[in-house]
Amino acid sequence: MQEEIRCPEEYICLTEDEWWDLVEDYEVDSSLYITQPTGDAQAAIDFTWQILFLSPWELAYIALPMGVLAFYGLTIYALFKYIQRRFG
Repeated sequence: MQEEIRCPEEYICLTEDEWWDLVEDYEVDSSLYITQPTGDAQAAIDFTWQILFLSPWELAYIALPMGVLAFYGLTIYALFKYIQRRFG
C-alpha cells in the first residue's frame, strides 16, 4: 500500500496525470519537458558556446585568476629547466 504524500499549504501539488492534463489544456509543447541525455560531443559544443558568449566581466573574472596560475606554473617550469641546464 502506498503512503500518502502530503503537500505543504504554500504549494500546489499535482499528480502526473493532472500535470499532463494541464499541459494538454494549455497546448504547451510537451517535448520541452521530455529531455534526452546529452552526449559528450553535444556537451563539449554547449560548453564552447557558453564560453564564447560570456560577458567581458565574466571573462575578466575567469581570466585574471587563470593568468596568475599560468604565470606561477610557467615560472616554476622555467626555473626547473634553468636548473636542469645549469647542473645537468
